[in-house]
Amino acid sequence: MITSTPPRVISAWVQSIGNATPKQMSSFYTNDAILLATYSTLLTGKQEIYNYFVDFLNKKNMSCRILKNYTQNCSRGGCQISSGIYEFSFTDENGKRQIVVARYSYAVNGGLIINHHSSEDPE
Repeated sequence: MITSTPPRVISAWVQSIGNATPKQMSSFYTNDAILLATYSTLLTGKQEIYNYFVDFLNKKNMSCRILKNYTQNCSRGGCQISSGIYEFSFTDENGKRQIVVARYSYAVNGGLIINHHSSEDPE
């Protein structure tokens, strides 16, 4: 069954992006999580993910919102897969508002993110 509601941890991730610390953002991931971020190499483990958020969160007025989401429940183990489109907005160093639309896929198990892929939307 496919639903449009993302798992709680993804909703919390999106709501926290504008005011969270790297420690808080990395707390949404398991210790051995994988993050293939839009503008980064493959990151493995909570420490690399933490380090990524140190730089990523260094933007003024950062916000995120989900534009489209599809969530599937795995048949075993309580895993959920969510894929969709989200939009980041922030103020750049010149004071101009920037908007980046990206695709995402999250795998969630036990209420935490075990795998996260994000890439700019080609459209």
